[in-house]
Amino acid sequence: MRQESEKTSVQDDILYTITSIQRFATHDGPGIRTVVFFKGCPLHCPWCANPETWQKEPELFHDDSLCTGCGRCVLVCPKRAVAVIDGKARVNRRICDGCAKCTDACLNKAMEVTGKRMTIPEILVEIRKDDEYYQASGGGITLSGGEIFAQDPVPLLKALKEQGYHTAVETEGAYGLEKLEQAMPWIDLVYHDVKHCDPAKLKKFTGADFAEITDHLRYLKDSGKPVIIRIPVIPGFNLDELEDIRMYVKELGFDRIQLLPFHPMGKGKWQKLDRQYPYEQTPMMDKTQLESFRDEATEIGGH
Repeated sequence: MRQESEKTSVQDDILYTITSIQRFATHDGPGIRTVVFFKGCPLHCPWCANPETWQKEPELFHDDSLCTGCGRCVLVCPKRAVAVIDGKARVNRRICDGCAKCTDACLNKAMEVTGKRMTIPEILVEIRKDDEYYQASGGGITLSGGEIFAQDPVPLLKALKEQGYHTAVETEGAYGLEKLEQAMPWIDLVYHDVKHCDPAKLKKFTGADFAEITDHLRYLKDSGKPVIIRIPVIPGFNLDELEDIRMYVKELGFDRIQLLPFHPMGKGKWQKLDRQYPYEQTPMMDKTQLESFRDEATEIGGH
C-alpha cells in the first residue's frame, strides 16, 4: 500500500453515508479485511440482518432496555419527535431527522444514531490502521451494505485501487447494470446475492426484479472477474426451492456458491428501529441442515 504522505488524486469533497466500518473480517474475501458498510438499499427483505442500512439517511436507534424514561431527550429534540409514553421514550420517525441531539442528552446511551457522513480521506484513515494485516494475509477492503450501488462507490473504489488495496464488493443486483459496468475496472472480487429464481416470489418478498438480476449475472460471468454467488437460505421463502436456485446459478456458469443459513441476529436492530421483525418465531438454522447440498461448487458459509 502507498504511504499516506504520497500524493494521490483522492476526491475529498464526496460524502458517503456509512453505517459502520468493521475491522478484522475473515468471511468477506481473502485474508484479513476491513468491511465498509454503506447505508441505503432498494430492497427490504423481511429477514434482513441489517435493517438500519435500508434508508440512505442517518436514523435513530432506541434501546428500550436502557431507557429510564427520564425525558432529557424530549427537552432537546428540535423537531419534537420524542415523547415519554408509559415510562419509555417513543420516537415519531416521520418527524425525526437523525440530528443526534438526543444521543448527547441521553445519560444511559439508549439513543444512538446509525449512519455517519464520511469523506474518502476519512474512510482511508480507518482502513490504513490495518495495512500490516492486509499485507501479511493477502487481505484487503470489502464494500458492503445495504446495497453499495444505492450510493456511487466508484470514487472510493478508485481511491482504494490507487492505494494498492485488493477490493471486493457485496451486492444484490437491484440497480441499473450501467452502475456495475462503471465500477468493474476497480473491483477484484464480486459477491452477488441470488435469493430466488421464481420471479413472482422474488418480487413479492424482496421487491427485486429477476430479469435485472439475471442480466447482472450474465455480465459478471462474461467479465472474467472472480465471482462468488451467495444464497441466503430462508425457511418459508426459498429453503424448499434451494436445489432449483442452485441449478439456475450453475446453468449461468458459476462454480462458486455459498449457502448462508438463516439467523435471527438482526432482531435487536429491528426493535431499535421500532419495526416488527417478521421472523420473530423462526429459529436459527443449523449448518448441518444444508450438508446434503455441499458439493464441489457449493460451500456452507458463515455470517
